Parts: sequence; C-alpha cells; structure tokens
Amino acid sequence: MKEDPNYTPNHIPAAERTKNIVFSILLFAYGSYGVSVNDLYVPGRRSRGMHLHDVPAWIMYGAIVCACIVMLSVVVDHYDKRNNETNYRLFAENFRFLGWGFFGMSLIMAIFR
Repeated sequence: MKEDPNYTPNHIPAAERTKNIVFSILLFAYGSYGVSVNDLYVPGRRSRGMHLHDVPAWIMYGAIVCACIVMLSVVVDHYDKRNNETNYRLFAENFRFLGWGFFGMSLIMAIFR
C-alpha cells in the first residue's frame, strides 16, 4: 500500500495523552476495587449516588473498561503514524456506544432489582 506523501499524522498534546493514561489507570483501579469488594459506588451529580452490587456492578465495570479503552485509543493513535485515524475514530465510537449501553443497563438492573 502506497503512503500519501502529503499525509501528516495527527498530534495529540503530551498533556492530553498523560491525562488519558492517568485517568484510565485510576478509573480502572477504582472499578477493580469496587467489584472486588462487591460495592461499586457511582457518584451522582445532584444526588447521593448509587451503590452497585453483584451483576449490576460487573456490568458497570464493563462500562468503566470501555471508557478506559476509549481514552487509551487516543494515546495509541498518536503513536501510530499510519493514515488510519478514521479506524481509531470508529473504534472509539463503538466502544463509547458499548460503554454507555453497559452504563444504562447497569443502572436499570440496579433500580428494578
């Protein structure tokens, strides 16, 4: 496959890459701890939040993992010099959609349980 001589790889600033890496590690650790003690707390913006247990907690953990994958895909995209930003964008959109689906399913299961 021929490379486009006019192509310039996208550049993600170092501060954004660092923020995505650190936040994804912290979020993953928070979710892992929550499911390991079977009490995953989801803070609320205008409420006291919600404690998830058992299956809803694991489904929310799936949403957390999807969020981490989306954040880390931005970092990987920066280092990939090939012309495939559309593939990374599609990858991130799919995992974002999947993550929001897990998030909603988890809350619905916790409410109607």
